[in-house]
Amino acid sequence: MRLLWLVVGMTVVSLVVWGIVRLRVAALRREGIYPAAGRATMADVERLVQAGYRVWAIRCYREIHHCGLADAKRAVEDLHLAS
Repeated sequence: MRLLWLVVGMTVVSLVVWGIVRLRVAALRREGIYPAAGRATMADVERLVQAGYRVWAIRCYREIHHCGLADAKRAVEDLHLAS
């Protein structure tokens, strides 16, 4: 029974976090900070880094290049150091 509650609890937490991220992305898109779905470019990544949205720049980089988190973090950090 404890295992069932643990699985239900983890599922609920995951859904809440997923919902919060979706709402934040939608808000950033409305404000013109984050690019529309499927329209991200490296210029957007650079703009996000310069504006201080490093986490969102990593997310955008991963969307463009379909790479892993470590590769995206490394690339965005290189962009941050170059600017």
